[in-house]
Amino acid sequence: MLRAAMGDPAKRVLIVEDSPVMRELLRLTLSKMPGEVAIDQAGDGVAALQAVRAAPRPYDLILLDLNMPVMDGMRFLATLDGEAGATGTVVAVVTTEESLETESEARALGARYFLRKPVTRRQVESMIREALYQPG
Repeated sequence: MLRAAMGDPAKRVLIVEDSPVMRELLRLTLSKMPGEVAIDQAGDGVAALQAVRAAPRPYDLILLDLNMPVMDGMRFLATLDGEAGATGTVVAVVTTEESLETESEARALGARYFLRKPVTRRQVESMIREALYQPG
C-alpha cells in the first residue's frame, strides 16, 4: 500500500479474478498508481459480494473477470446493482470474452470499462488512472 498524498483518502480497489497470476499482475499494476491504494482480492463472485458487503465504504473500483467458478462475473454484476455498498463504484471488466454481445450485456449491467485479455500493462494502467483519478 502506498502513502496517501496530502490527506487524500485511500482509493479502494477489489480485484475479482480466479487466476492467481492475473490477480497478482493487476495488484502489481495497482501498487504503482499514485497515492494510497488499498487492494482486496476475491477468486469468484460470491467472495466478491461478501467483500462488498463487509467493506467499511464502497470500493472506488472493481476489476472483474467474467469467467469464474461459483458465481461468474455477469451474475456478480447483476447482483451488485442492488447492493447499497456498491454505490458509486466503477466496474472494469477484464476478460477473455470477445463477443460484442457480452460487452453490451456487461455495460448494461453497469460495467464502465471492458478490456479484452490479453491486455497490456499500459492499457490497464490507463484504464485504472482514468477510473480512479479523473472525474466522471
